[in-house]
Amino acid sequence: MSEPDEVVHAIAADIERYLQQHPDAADSAAGILAWWVSPPLAGEGEAAVVAALEELEASGVVVRTELEGIATTFSGAARGYKAMH
Repeated sequence: MSEPDEVVHAIAADIERYLQQHPDAADSAAGILAWWVSPPLAGEGEAAVVAALEELEASGVVVRTELEGIATTFSGAARGYKAMH
């Protein structure tokens, strides 16, 4: 994949698939990169994962949780996951 938008959309799809299988999952962008994103796409790096998470957050698929002194985490929206695609 060469187009940045295509990569971000593919990573978003991986994250959605992961949430379908693990609806109670929550992790940081680094953890999502390591565990939720398939190996070929994981090579695109954390910035692409963050862009995918922002896209999914804007669509209401994931929610961001920010706590002082703890890494920002992302999880399925209200654990009542809804698919974007």
